[in-house]
Amino acid sequence: MSNYFITSYARRENESYVGRFHKELARAVQDRTGHEIRAVTCRGGDANSALVARADVLVALCSPAYYDDPGCGKDWALFQHRLDFVQPYARLQGPPPARVLVRWRPADPPGKLPRAPVLCADPLDDYARRGLDGIIATSGWNSGDYRKALRELAARVCAGHEHRPPGLSPQSLPDPPQAFPLARAVPGPRAADLTAPAPAPPPHPPSAADRQQPRVFISYAHSDDQPGHGATVLALAELLRQRGINARTDHAAAEEPQIWRQWMQDELNRAQYIITVASPAYRRRSELRERAGVGHGVTWEVGYVLDEVYAHPQTWVKRILRVVLPPYDRDALPVFPGSGSATYYRIDPATGGGALDALVRYLKRGPAPS
Repeated sequence: MSNYFITSYARRENESYVGRFHKELARAVQDRTGHEIRAVTCRGGDANSALVARADVLVALCSPAYYDDPGCGKDWALFQHRLDFVQPYARLQGPPPARVLVRWRPADPPGKLPRAPVLCADPLDDYARRGLDGIIATSGWNSGDYRKALRELAARVCAGHEHRPPGLSPQSLPDPPQAFPLARAVPGPRAADLTAPAPAPPPHPPSAADRQQPRVFISYAHSDDQPGHGATVLALAELLRQRGINARTDHAAAEEPQIWRQWMQDELNRAQYIITVASPAYRRRSELRERAGVGHGVTWEVGYVLDEVYAHPQTWVKRILRVVLPPYDRDALPVFPGSGSATYYRIDPATGGGALDALVRYLKRGPAPS
């Protein structure tokens, strides 16, 4: 029995994000068809040839990493070989192709390959500008933009299934040319699950609490004397997102012009929780000891935090959560009345070690009723 669709993605992609999207797409397709379907994921490569040769629809998660991955190029070329069996006049009559291109992240495809299309008439909507991965990272799995895109992609998968190309037997598999001539080798092993009908679940499967996507704003300090700190914060945010937390940082927002004071105010007001990340620069700015003209953003955020502490002296610690990342220690935490004995979470994003699980449990459960 062939798979209704197969999701092809680059080896460098976040497997947790890909796995969850794949399962939700399969569920959306089942809702449209009214019956159960089989679908699999595969990282691009030779090991997937038998799957790609038989799947009814190829769903390609297009991104710079996808076009840079030779294994994905082979998936593409093999499926194109199957599409070439369709009569030319049929290809020109307008039926949706059985290859569904998902704009995972905006990218320019090499050569004359087609670009992943937008999903609506507005070429400047979030899907067009940021891609689906960007929507997930910035707005969350339950956002209207994500759900709208998921429904449209499911419709395209169903339409593509109506025009699926003939399958190939294992004995007739060709050795297709590399579809991405500009691709460079991507280090790391190839892997594929050739038997399971769906990908393995993330380490923490989404529960009812997960689906609420707790919204968390991460406040940290940019500083030239803290090389790599921003990347470490981004790694923390990624770990939280993998565990079902809508972690918000300024990394994605910085990709386009902002009125930053307005952006910070909006993020802080909407956040259920605020994580303050310790560092020497963060503490300096919280104590107004930074040199003039430097660190206005985090100084403003710290002011918001201190107002929260002042307004809720007994309960601020339930919303303002303090985190220490390598290479810093607790002496880099901001100091204010009541903070000396307050809980903090020491986490190493490189390994996922430390108090990460404890932090995630609290974010999902929330404070106990008073």
